[in-house]
Amino acid sequence: MEVVELIFPVFAVIVTGYLFSRLKLLPDSVGDSLIQFLFYVAIPALLFVVIAQEETWALLNWPFIIGFGGALVIVFFLMLAFGIYVLKSRPVAATMLAMISVACNTGIIGLPLLHSLFGNKVIVLAALANIVVIALFLIQIFFLELDRSDTTDGSGSKLEHMKKAVLNPLVLSTIVGLAYAISPLTLPKIVVNYMDILSAAVAPCALFAVGMSIKPASIVESGKIVLVAASTKLIILPALALLIVLVIGADPLVAVAVVVSAALPTSKSEYIFAKQYHLSEELTGETISLTTAISVITLVLWLIALSRIYPGSFSI
Repeated sequence: MEVVELIFPVFAVIVTGYLFSRLKLLPDSVGDSLIQFLFYVAIPALLFVVIAQEETWALLNWPFIIGFGGALVIVFFLMLAFGIYVLKSRPVAATMLAMISVACNTGIIGLPLLHSLFGNKVIVLAALANIVVIALFLIQIFFLELDRSDTTDGSGSKLEHMKKAVLNPLVLSTIVGLAYAISPLTLPKIVVNYMDILSAAVAPCALFAVGMSIKPASIVESGKIVLVAASTKLIILPALALLIVLVIGADPLVAVAVVVSAALPTSKSEYIFAKQYHLSEELTGETISLTTAISVITLVLWLIALSRIYPGSFSI
């Protein structure tokens, strides 16, 4: 019962956002505005204020990195091989398929979800998940740029994308927070209070915006490859992550954070890459929509399963 009481309010907010969108009580642009606010203001504030006050030793959690990063890398290469050898796709198209099967929405969905369920004690882990995904983005950009290296602005474009990745507000706030944590400086109370007010908006705004973005029609329109990518993202990837953390004997809270992070829907950043490089745009868009919609159900199922495996982690 305790787990239901913990999970239900989180997904009730998502359903509320969906209902407001479907009933046209708010314009669709509200969801986009909330995402922008979260991306540039609220989530960076939360990442910075939590990480900056964290002990240095806690900032490098190897069981989490091995569990989450290991699962992403293994599934990435399996899907890459599937795309090249089974679907006979070009390597660059297979790279896009592999990425939409593993790239997790750790910023806009993962961090608020984990924060809602477990509080500030998992923010560092959520930040690490974000860093792992950003590292995959950088590798993806490298391969995508190689494919169009014959263009005159190839090197300049590559540098520009690398620069944007580093200056991503979520990445930048994490880096600055890490630097502050390592330093002997202490955050003034007035700064902490200011950041706390901003970060308090993360969970409700993010979950409500996710609800507004859900489009059920995408489930009907999705083709076989989209279903393969979505199934890999929401079922196979978190299952592999769970297997890894069980094998390495990770701390229960770390293990739960690993599996939840792996079970997140596909990152919306992938659609930006698809549009930028004119690759698999329809496949990417449908996968993001489908995984976002279905994850409302699959995440609940994963959380219930995790509460049985690691019951102590869900104590309020």
